[in-house]
Amino acid sequence: MQVKTITKVDKSKIADLSFRKEEILLDPADNAIRSHNLYRALRLGNAYKRSVLVQFETVDHEPMETESTIWAVTEKYIMLKGGAVVPIRAIFNVIL
Repeated sequence: MQVKTITKVDKSKIADLSFRKEEILLDPADNAIRSHNLYRALRLGNAYKRSVLVQFETVDHEPMETESTIWAVTEKYIMLKGGAVVPIRAIFNVIL
């Protein structure tokens, strides 16, 4: 089994990336945890300007991560400080 290294990417470069079209998390429990963590990160960002680590996959199945403040969470996307947008379906972890 090959373990992929997570590549760090600056949030200003996220607009240049293409994301997966399908949901990365297949377990409903994992989806619930991700959603809970996204909303916790949103509250931390808005109230305390605290950054979190967002880990996601690109269309090429390459794992990447960025550190930023989450400013908005919608049904399908998150918005990071600086205006970068990441589809929730591509996010596999949020580290608070």
